[in-house]
Amino acid sequence: MSEEPQLLFLADPKRFMEFVINDDSKVRFDGLIANVDDVVLCEIIRFGYYQSQEMTEPLARLYRELVLKIPEDRRVQIYEHIIGLVKNSSFVSINALLPFIAEDSSRGIVARAVIDYVSLGPLTNNDPMSRVKDIINMIESNMLGNEGAAFGALLHIGDKRVCQLLISLRDSLDDDAVNEAIKCSTGFIHAATVDFYLDWLEGMGGDDRDGAFGTVASGLALLKKKSRIDQVCTGHRPFPGRDVKPEQWKAMMKPISLAEYLKRVAPRMYALERSEPPPRIMPHVLAEWGLKPLTDPANTASLSDRAKISASSAGNEPIPGGRIVDVDHEWWDCEGQIFLTWGILNPNGPTLYVLGSRMVDNNHRTFMRWLHMLGGCTTYAADTTDTITYQRILEDAISIHEHLVQKEGTGLFHVIPSFLIVNHNDDTVAHIAKRLLSNSAAGSADWGRHMAYVRQFGANFFGRAGAEIRECYETEMAKAKSTGQEPPDFIKLIELRYGHLPDFRDAKIPSAKRSALTPELLEEWWRSITPRDYNIQALLALKTMWKGASSQMPDENKASMVTWDSALGFLDNYRLALPNR
Repeated sequence: MSEEPQLLFLADPKRFMEFVINDDSKVRFDGLIANVDDVVLCEIIRFGYYQSQEMTEPLARLYRELVLKIPEDRRVQIYEHIIGLVKNSSFVSINALLPFIAEDSSRGIVARAVIDYVSLGPLTNNDPMSRVKDIINMIESNMLGNEGAAFGALLHIGDKRVCQLLISLRDSLDDDAVNEAIKCSTGFIHAATVDFYLDWLEGMGGDDRDGAFGTVASGLALLKKKSRIDQVCTGHRPFPGRDVKPEQWKAMMKPISLAEYLKRVAPRMYALERSEPPPRIMPHVLAEWGLKPLTDPANTASLSDRAKISASSAGNEPIPGGRIVDVDHEWWDCEGQIFLTWGILNPNGPTLYVLGSRMVDNNHRTFMRWLHMLGGCTTYAADTTDTITYQRILEDAISIHEHLVQKEGTGLFHVIPSFLIVNHNDDTVAHIAKRLLSNSAAGSADWGRHMAYVRQFGANFFGRAGAEIRECYETEMAKAKSTGQEPPDFIKLIELRYGHLPDFRDAKIPSAKRSALTPELLEEWWRSITPRDYNIQALLALKTMWKGASSQMPDENKASMVTWDSALGFLDNYRLALPNR
């Protein structure tokens, strides 16, 4: 389980639902404000439960003023809770996804919410495109915080009927929206999506909309670059897809080999190459698709000309200097080193964090990077240095922390980490880590409860998760029995999902007394989490949770997710070393 401050949503579902159905907003806010995430969950669930138009504007305002200040990884976890209810309960409608679609700025959150909305929503008047049309109407009405991500999600679903509805919208997108849209590729190639890109490029001609041509061409290249299988889907997508079996899904997708598909589209790609005025971007696109360009190299654009081919340059964009910068694209290359690595071992959404330094133009630049299976973000310190010193590490880490506090209301350690590894067991870096942890949001958490679980379970992270879930389950079952009522839906779902697991079935819950962080508790925790065996078990648990959570994602999202091997390769490339003892 995550080491986040305890959610009432999880700890006491029945009491939480009492707030959800309470019409007094002050009572809801005052009762849940101990954890902002509970406030957010309550208001979104209310919207999905009551489906009242009157709630739309207050909820939109709450999302803009409060939710967008929450770090993206926590917004992802909030979304996981909501989509779990939408999929597995009868009382929360897909309307609960609308705030994420309309108000969020994150490409990953918006795109996933759009795909889930159109895939799970019941049809109107038996029209398979009814939910798709809902999203298109929102784009047309300028209702969305990231319309490019919504457009891109629909485009990369890869259904010809959906793509037909998008034609009238594509030329109304501004440059930023187009750039967002092309980065929504899922890792699967759909013939309808390729045809849409080709039609779009053929309509531009490569001249009067030069920059846009390059951007759209880069989307066509990125579609192939992110593909993990050499197949192309040529059929339709089921709407809704909630009850479609895997074998039915595959039959409807009608996959064919990439080689067979290229025979169909290669003439169109070569025609675009011929019609594009020099310097040409299309030769790069052809090469990405495994086709030999016919353009003289002298007439081929360098990737610094026009719009860069995102497929070739992803992760290598210049990082502005002189200020702290947040970058949300993935990157795995370049040289550097790790100072600290920590993680949140939540079986539903494990997250990895790294404080390190990356080589930029032969200098070092400190960064904090978080990685989740659905993506991540890197925050770079303002300036580079030719020499890394302990003082520089501390100053850069503090500046990044203060930036994150100002931007998101948290900092480097927004919750108590499940594990924390000091690279090479460096004592000075360990001192820096303790200082950062104490001065972050994690320093204000309930360390009494945390240490009770650490003492009992040590490195048995799945045992701890089972006990925490069992604690919630037993409390609610006792309440239901004492009142003669049916257990809440949350509890029924817990029993269904975890009842067969020994860590849940046989769990022993530790007793705990609430306590603030004290020097003694910090040192006890530090002694518990620094041994090599603890670190090894933590990384193994992270791997298992990462792969397990990834396997639960919709098939169309799996190929675009961050794989565990990529995350592990990054740690290895940046020279993470476990303590010797």
